[in-house]
Amino acid sequence: MILNKIKYLIALMSITASYLTASTNKELTFIVLPKSNAPVSIEMFNDKAKPIEIEATSNDISKTYKAKSQPTWIFGKQVKDENGKNTFKIYGKTKALSSKKQLIILVKKGTNNSDGFEVFTVNNENKSFGGGKFLFVNTANTKIYGIIGTKKVILKPNKLTIIEPIPEKANKRVCYVKLFHAVNNKAKPFLSTKWPVNIATRGLIFFYNDPKSKRIRYHSIRDFL
Repeated sequence: MILNKIKYLIALMSITASYLTASTNKELTFIVLPKSNAPVSIEMFNDKAKPIEIEATSNDISKTYKAKSQPTWIFGKQVKDENGKNTFKIYGKTKALSSKKQLIILVKKGTNNSDGFEVFTVNNENKSFGGGKFLFVNTANTKIYGIIGTKKVILKPNKLTIIEPIPEKANKRVCYVKLFHAVNNKAKPFLSTKWPVNIATRGLIFFYNDPKSKRIRYHSIRDFL
């Protein structure tokens, strides 16, 4: 009987250890902005281990990277200090979420990675951001507001929200969208269109200022689940 109890305890400890290990592993995917045809390569701090090399584009969600849970996701580049020791130069960081799956949005502040990044983190679990939903991220320097389906939205600069719009009664596959942005405290029409709504897809909409013209632009991705 004692032997059986010992075997049971060993098995229980093994299961617990496996569970704890799994619970500390996060699945991270990435998108980089503003819109560009060229991918961006950047390193993510990985505690005491070697930095994780990330490659992301603006046209699609990246492949999944696995990393141990950390309180803060830190991005930059590992370099040598004046004493020849490795040190991590930070270009951007964001608070990590508790969810296992996280979508991280890297917004470049300039032409080069060293100019820095604004970083946003989104709960990427299906129950939070699943099919039929839209993620809106406003990295522009002005407020965005309007109507998506029948829902009103107000999105301040450097804020994000997830909306599940109600499609049109006449056509369940689309929802009406009308958006404005604030110019000198006045509403200026920015977008009037219809977006597809499907339980098998989700939408990612990013608002930003064009690096050259400084005019407000938007970039959209339709992600098939």
